[in-house]
Amino acid sequence: MNVFQMLRLPDLVSLLNLICGISSIAVAAQATVQTATSQTAAQNGFVLALILLLIAAIADGADGYIARRFKGGELGEQLDSLADAVSFGVAPALLIYLQFGKINPLVGDPDPLVAVFPVFYAICGVLRLARFNSMAPSKTGFEGLPITAGCVMLVTYMLLSEDFVKIDFLLALTLCLSILMVSSVNYPKIKNVRVLAFIASIFGITMLLYLYNIEYMRIFSILPFILMLMYIFSPFFKIPVLSNLGSKEYRNKELRIGKEKQ
Repeated sequence: MNVFQMLRLPDLVSLLNLICGISSIAVAAQATVQTATSQTAAQNGFVLALILLLIAAIADGADGYIARRFKGGELGEQLDSLADAVSFGVAPALLIYLQFGKINPLVGDPDPLVAVFPVFYAICGVLRLARFNSMAPSKTGFEGLPITAGCVMLVTYMLLSEDFVKIDFLLALTLCLSILMVSSVNYPKIKNVRVLAFIASIFGITMLLYLYNIEYMRIFSILPFILMLMYIFSPFFKIPVLSNLGSKEYRNKELRIGKEKQ
């Protein structure tokens, strides 16, 4: 069968995820070359590369929702994982290296230490995806930090003001996220449509502010950065799982608890 005949609507959204990931890499590479001629143009290009990864994250969340509403195709799971490996594994790792690994690609030498952490992150991300595909799906959560969440955590940090983004902290954050992805820490699934819509709207506002004023966008990026921190630390500090609020399973559980207390 022709591969294009096997594609379904969720698969097209997964392809959008992949296109954004590849485009992010291309834009970041172009921005790195522009560093020699225009620092401002290079910085704007790097921010655009980060914004493209946010679009990829929205597409990644949307394809799962669409797949549950509409019948997915035979390519669905494999295509989704391959797209995630590029957009949320390879792309952020390469962006970190291109932006912080060397000052000028034409005259500067790369910093090997900066390369080690992003490579480790990409490897852990691929291992995380491989483990996920090899295990029976869970309705309640994920074993290990989802690679999409790891990427968005890095993106929202790098979108902050340049005064806050420090290479030492970024590398430490990259290492922590890498370990969390291959760990056995249980992270909740976000299934509540209202919560998903709220998160998507926050990302959407961030992208719109990029088009309007980058400085405003950097200030607003504090909000998605805090939201991602809450998710990252939710298994350790018992932060209420907002993703379950309003879901059918959560309401049924609350009803059962209420009946038991009566």
